[in-house]
Amino acid sequence: MPQHRRAGQLDPELAEKLNQHVSFEAQSALAYFAMASWAEVRGLSGFATWFRKEAAGEIVHMEQFVQHLNDRGFQATFGAQPEPRCSWDSIQAVFESVVELEHSLCEQIENLIEVSHDRSDHFAGSFLQGFVPQQIADTAEADEVLDRLRLVGEEGRGIILIDQEMRAKGGG
Repeated sequence: MPQHRRAGQLDPELAEKLNQHVSFEAQSALAYFAMASWAEVRGLSGFATWFRKEAAGEIVHMEQFVQHLNDRGFQATFGAQPEPRCSWDSIQAVFESVVELEHSLCEQIENLIEVSHDRSDHFAGSFLQGFVPQQIADTAEADEVLDRLRLVGEEGRGIILIDQEMRAKGGG
């Protein structure tokens, strides 16, 4: 006899995909902390402040995913995290990594929404929709900063001006 899911219980495949995203959020936080460290020792404290703010945001997102899983009867698990990249040739190269990361996060949220729709899980769909505006804004901001870094190239004054703006955006 087939078992029926309780009301609000997660589909096992969707639960596993959400749980995998928990790990990706943790990886993203570690990546941003590595970027902050790289920037800090190179005198780019504004970028470091912004990277730390982004790391904290990824941890908040991770906590939200864990809570959603737990609230729906699925225990989140945490696997080993790969070592984040810790070395770049320039702040522009760092932001190329940021853009790649943010676009990947955007794609993952989109894929999770698609799976939630395929499983007719409106609770998960609603939860995931809450991340869309922030992810779009984060992706657009990363794209813009990279564009600006490409405009100034390795010119020190331009990078210092952007560094000061990043400090303000990071809350520092």
